[in-house]
Parts: sequence; structure tokens; C-alpha cells
Amino acid sequence: MKSYNQRTGVSFKKPVIKHIEGIHPFKMINYLLISISCLLYAFISFMFIKHLAIELDGNFNFYLPKFFTVSSILLICSVYFTSRVLHAYRNDDISYLRKLLSYTLITGLLFIISQSVSWMELLSHEVNFEKNHIATYVFTFSAIHLAFVLVGMIMSGILFYTYMLIENDPVKTLIAATNPIEKIKLEVYKIFWYFNVLSWTMIFLMLLFIF
Repeated sequence: MKSYNQRTGVSFKKPVIKHIEGIHPFKMINYLLISISCLLYAFISFMFIKHLAIELDGNFNFYLPKFFTVSSILLICSVYFTSRVLHAYRNDDISYLRKLLSYTLITGLLFIISQSVSWMELLSHEVNFEKNHIATYVFTFSAIHLAFVLVGMIMSGILFYTYMLIENDPVKTLIAATNPIEKIKLEVYKIFWYFNVLSWTMIFLMLLFIF
């Protein structure tokens, strides 16, 4: 006997709550973290623009370190490696997958180094954070994003170590390639890293436009 949907041609979508319940906990935590991060960035951006409008009435001495550009380019380049992890997983190419994760780790490390150089460059100009609120906000943006990049690198490191242990074992490789949880882990990692790249790109473009 045909169902009501088949007889009438009318289909009903699942309620939103049912759809949310179907999301894996890993993905749910990831979405929650990204949502909180977006709210945090929005609040800091609002306060930053507010203080910037106030300080425009006076003279403030601040310039954007050159290595901010270098770090931004490095992070954007890492998208190429991250975008291919699921493709490597679907092709059961664990060795290539491990290499992609290692490249992401390297670009993440270079990003942190370039950010550190940026602040060394800024501090060499004797910026007073107590008096220069603009520099304080820029440092806050950089520090918070650095923390998120570190989280992403920890995720990369865990996945890298996991696949390094099994890449030469055909049985373990087959188990990993057919385990849906492994795919979900890579999807969560990919989305989180994309968020890191997108959020920093937006912050950098905002700072570049202002300064």
C-alpha cells in the first residue's frame, strides 16, 4: 500500500528539531564552538570600531605589521591541503592523507611564527598598550585567532598520528576507510580549519582597510 506522500505527491520535511537530533555530537560541538566564536568576534569588532571612531578625533600612532600579510597568505594556502583530505580518505589513500595533514601542520606553525614576528615588529616601535586601545584590540584579535589555530593544529596532530600508525597496515587501513566516524572527524576538522581561514581573512581585510 502506498504511503500518503506517494499517493498525494505531497512531502513533508522533517522538523528542524528532528534534523538537529540527527547531527553527530562531534559536528554539533564544532558548530557550537564556531557559533560562539562568531559572536565573540562580532562583539570585539563592534567595540573595536567604536573605540576607533572615538580615537579618530585625536591622533593615534599605529601601523599594521608587514608579517600580518605573510601570515594571512600562509593560512590561505593551507586551504589547498585541507580541501583534499576527504578526497584522499574516499580513495583510501591514507599515506597521502597523512602528508596533507603534515603540510597543514607546517603552514599552521609558520602562521604562528609569522604572527610572533609581527608582534616583535610592533613592540620594537614601543607601542604602549595602556594608551593605545587600537593596538590592544588588534592584539586581542590576533591572540584569540592564534588560540583557534592551535586547536586546529592539535586536531591535525591527532589525525596525523592516528594515520601514521595505520598507513602501513592494510587491515587497519581498511577498517579506518570504512569507519563512518573517521569521515566525520575529517569533516569536522575541515570545517573548523575553513572557519579559521575565513575568520582571519575577514579580520585581516578589515584591518587592512582601516590602516
